[in-house]
Parts: sequence; structure tokens; C-alpha cells
Amino acid sequence: MARLIREAEVDALLTIDDAIAAVREVSLAQGQVGLEELPRRRLRGSGAVLSHLYASHPTEGLIGGKVYVVAKAGGVRFLVQVFSQEDGRLLGLIEGDRLGQLRTGAASAVATDALARPDANVLGMIGAGYQAETQLEAIAKVRPLTQARVYARNRERLEAFCRRLGDRTGVPVHAVSSGDEAVAGADIVVTATAAKEPVLFGHQVEPGQHINAMGSNRLHDRELDGPAVLRAAVVVVDSRATAKAEAGDLSPLVARGEIDPEELANLGEVVAGKRPGRRHRDDVTLFLSQGIAAWDLAAAAVVLRRAAERGIGQEVDLLP
Repeated sequence: MARLIREAEVDALLTIDDAIAAVREVSLAQGQVGLEELPRRRLRGSGAVLSHLYASHPTEGLIGGKVYVVAKAGGVRFLVQVFSQEDGRLLGLIEGDRLGQLRTGAASAVATDALARPDANVLGMIGAGYQAETQLEAIAKVRPLTQARVYARNRERLEAFCRRLGDRTGVPVHAVSSGDEAVAGADIVVTATAAKEPVLFGHQVEPGQHINAMGSNRLHDRELDGPAVLRAAVVVVDSRATAKAEAGDLSPLVARGEIDPEELANLGEVVAGKRPGRRHRDDVTLFLSQGIAAWDLAAAAVVLRRAAERGIGQEVDLLP
């Protein structure tokens, strides 16, 4: 029997701490034994775009991934499918919006823990949307933040975001008036936007900063300009295959021969100690994240295990 888990049930079963632990575990497996993956592909219909991405999770014995539809008239719908690698059984179908938000924040936390200075305590953010929430929440779990400064164009939404996240995390979260103000003096910088053109520039980047760029997952979209990327002594991606397919922040530099994506470290290699992260206090480190299905599987494994223990979700006789 497979277990069907709804959005509200995911929220009851998976915390940000759980998601961080799950992404750290699968990243370690990625670094130690490797992962098989199919990076995101998109299929365009007349009124909707279907996207899908798949991977394996070697230590949990799982294989599967996520499919989601963005429709002009009906919003976005996510579905995570989890199968057993041992016998091919369908183990779970999970509505994946909240799960995706949590695993994306968790990945930035794992990268921050691996790459930011140990005493980093000021966070600067550009973007105050849905995905930005778990970025702040997760990073606060791995570094002792004394403040966060956030910039977004919509002032009303920005101020509501700052109040909500300040209450949730206990971190003083301040709305600021520009990207410059958010980034200046920050130890950790996050770009979490839907921007098609850069919002973080090389002249804004300061020695010692760690940057998580997680908003772009199309080759023609960029959150960072070329000089900002080239300021980094260490550039880490979630996977080289996904970076080659989707990292718009890298694509102009790759085209000019300034960066070879095959030489970049993936997050798992850094977590496993197989590739170096920060070497010096003044290094700029950069995590360019497009998102991989292994993170969805890792979070889904926690959800399914907890659901079975607590009798949550609906058992369905599908593909037995």
C-alpha cells in the first residue's frame, strides 16, 4: 500500500530541523557514494508548463522525484513520488509545495554551515517571498544570527515578512530600502527572488561573505552578475548536471570560458570533506542552488516514516 500525504499533513510531520538533517544526510551520501539524477525538464502546453526532476537516495533505498504544473489559470501544484529501489513498490505520493519550501531552506542551511565563517551572525537578504521564509528560518538554525536585514520591492509585503519571521525565529529582522543596505556588512547573503536580471553585483560583495543564490533555475535568468560570481574563491553547486542545465548565473561565464562547470564542487563533496570549502577568513564563498530531487526524497523519507508511525495519511492500493 502507498501512503497519500496532503499539504497540511506535511506541515504537521516535517519541521525545518528535520529538513536540515535530511538534506545533510543525502548530501553526505552524494559526496561519499554519489547520486543518480535527472535534472529538471520542462514541457510546455498551451496553458501550462509541466516540470519534473528525479533522483535516487542511496542510504534510504529510495528512488523517485517531483512533478509540478504551473498553469496560467490555476496556480502551481506539486507531487512527490517515492518508490522502493529494492522492489519498485510505490511507497508514497506527497503533495510537495510545503515540502519543497522546507527542503530548499534546508539546503541553504547545510551550505551555510559548510561554507560561512563560524562566527557569521548578520544575514542580508534580497527577496521576501514564499521561499525566502525558510531561507531565514533555516540559516538561523546553523548560525547565531544577531540580525537580518531584508530588501524587497513591495514594501507592504516586506514589512509583513519581517514581522512574521522576527516572531518566528526570535531574530531581529529589519526591512531596509535597498539591496545595498541589505548586503553591506552582512556575513551571509541570500538572494531569493524571481528576478530575470541580476540583483546582486560584484561591487556589493565584501570579503568574507558567504552567498546563497537560490532564486534562479533557468539558463536565461540571473540573480548575480558575472563579477559577483567571479568574486567567489569557492563556488559550490547542488549538482554539476543541474548547474549545467539551469544555472543562469553561470551560463555567460561558461560561454566565455571563464568558468568550467565540470570543475565546480557539489554540495555533497564539500559536506563529505572531499572538496575544500572556505580556506581563509576573507574568502567569498558562493552556493548556487537550482534544487535537486534528492532533497525532495530525503524530506519525503522523513514524512513517510513519521506518517506510518502516527497513522497519518491515506493508504491507497495503487501500484502494489
